[in-house]
Amino acid sequence: MDPDRPLMRFARYPKTEPYEITPRKLAAARRAVQAQKDRYPLFPELLKHQTAEDRLAAVAIDREQWWQQVRDRRAQLWRRARQALRDLPPGPRAAIKRYWQICGFPGDPDYLLSMIHNHKARKVCYWHVMAEVRRLRLRFQKSS
Repeated sequence: MDPDRPLMRFARYPKTEPYEITPRKLAAARRAVQAQKDRYPLFPELLKHQTAEDRLAAVAIDREQWWQQVRDRRAQLWRRARQALRDLPPGPRAAIKRYWQICGFPGDPDYLLSMIHNHKARKVCYWHVMAEVRRLRLRFQKSS
């Protein structure tokens, strides 16, 4: 591994746990299916789910699809952040990478993207930011 190239710090995104069918969920699904049947007694074809088990299976599928969309969105943000970082000139890229390693931000692509945006839009120089952090640390070490 290249010593000049620091590793990207990131927080792993949690994986979903399988949807568990409990007696409470089953009872609630039965009530919901019955409520729909009561709402449309003359039009059974309008019902989304015929049984509580069908309803819970649909909920499990929707939950899994939603979770996958969230994970895909997070992966897309990481790809966008890494591409934006690669598009920077070498000096600012090195500064942002080094500051990313020492800063207290969570390892989240939103924070990395905001750092890149601050550099581009607000002309923030992260070499100066790191120098200021170092001066503050030295000041507080002397005073304690």
